[in-house]
Amino acid sequence: MPKLSILVPIYFNEQNLPTTIPELLNTVRMLPPDMESELIFIDDGSRDGSYALLRQAALADPRIKVIRLSRNFGAYMALLAGLDAATGDCISVIMADLQDPPEMIPQMLSEWRAGHKIVIASRSNREDAFKDRIFASIFWWFMKRFAIHDLPKGGFDYILFDRAAADVVRAAREKNSHFMLQVFQTGFPFKIIPYTRRQRTAGRSRWTFSKKFKLFIDSSIAFSYVPIRVMSFIGICTAFLGFLTAAYYIVYWLLYHINIQGWTSIMVAVLILGGLQMIMLGIIGEYIWRTYDETRRRPPYVVSEKINL
Repeated sequence: MPKLSILVPIYFNEQNLPTTIPELLNTVRMLPPDMESELIFIDDGSRDGSYALLRQAALADPRIKVIRLSRNFGAYMALLAGLDAATGDCISVIMADLQDPPEMIPQMLSEWRAGHKIVIASRSNREDAFKDRIFASIFWWFMKRFAIHDLPKGGFDYILFDRAAADVVRAAREKNSHFMLQVFQTGFPFKIIPYTRRQRTAGRSRWTFSKKFKLFIDSSIAFSYVPIRVMSFIGICTAFLGFLTAAYYIVYWLLYHINIQGWTSIMVAVLILGGLQMIMLGIIGEYIWRTYDETRRRPPYVVSEKINL
């Protein structure tokens, strides 16, 4: 009998869980009778009452399984921990705030059974705050334009995928990456289902600007060569302008035997070039850091407790 594993990363979701857990259990009841299921909640170092609520629910229902990480490792590592524990033939990922409707899971499951190894719920519209919509639009436009061209236009955080895709992601065990893009880049046949992302009704999002910016940098470096190409292009343009300027000064001196005065222009050129060099060194440093982080082979996450696993 096939089995569905639903992964739910948890981080300060105490106010969401009293609604999220019953909603997901109700969704599981809507699945076909020949489909087994499990709910895997990964507490990513929450310091509120999230784990207590998860423990209580897990002790009451063996289908609910809980992983508690020793500290906050980030949503990507939390999902990897859930993926390592999942035993399903297909895996779904949904966020605990329920901005993504769980009632779509049966429809996504039917598409999986029809042969699509990756089923994406893509946001055709969002009820989020204006600043969140702007950041998401920029992020997904950049990734679609410069990294993975067949990405859904609205982006996605809600997905169901086959065990084959899960095994590829688990084998890679990349750090500083993007979980959804890793699944998508496995290249398996996919199906897109549009939906409207709902507004958050409870709790406060911990998805801060610094975390969003880090995700943008991680994804850009992990899936796109554009940062390196931009550096090369700027270097070529700067060198070309430098040669032209040098040639102009030499010709001017040969024709008129006059030294060109220009302390201010020289300082401006030095400061601009120095700034460009520091920016490029910073980009190179980002690549070097990620290479170093991969080679240390530290565990991507540490589990402190498990329930029903």
